[in-house]
Amino acid sequence: MAAITNLGSNRLISLTGASNTLSNNVAPFTVVAVSHGSATTLTIPESTDVEYGLGTVIFVVQTGAGAVTVAKTGSDTIATTVATAAAGDTLILTKTSATGWTSALAT
Repeated sequence: MAAITNLGSNRLISLTGASNTLSNNVAPFTVVAVSHGSATTLTIPESTDVEYGLGTVIFVVQTGAGAVTVAKTGSDTIATTVATAAAGDTLILTKTSATGWTSALAT
């Protein structure tokens, strides 16, 4: 696994692209606000590239008209809901194992 010890201190990240990838600048308990006029994809890098600690929570908030789909790379998994449906929806992503995330939708 990648030996990343400092995942940064960003607590609020605003994204506007049609496709975005999280990086190692995401701190635990970060809010990622995604605003785009059409559907967007937010990718979580594989655990071997960015080592998010167990219990890391990332709140993905749809602030624009486009739904946000969360995807992963490599062999990592995301259990349950992976997309928002309307502005104001929030996906709560929690790192639950070395390569696994659980997602819950709050509307």
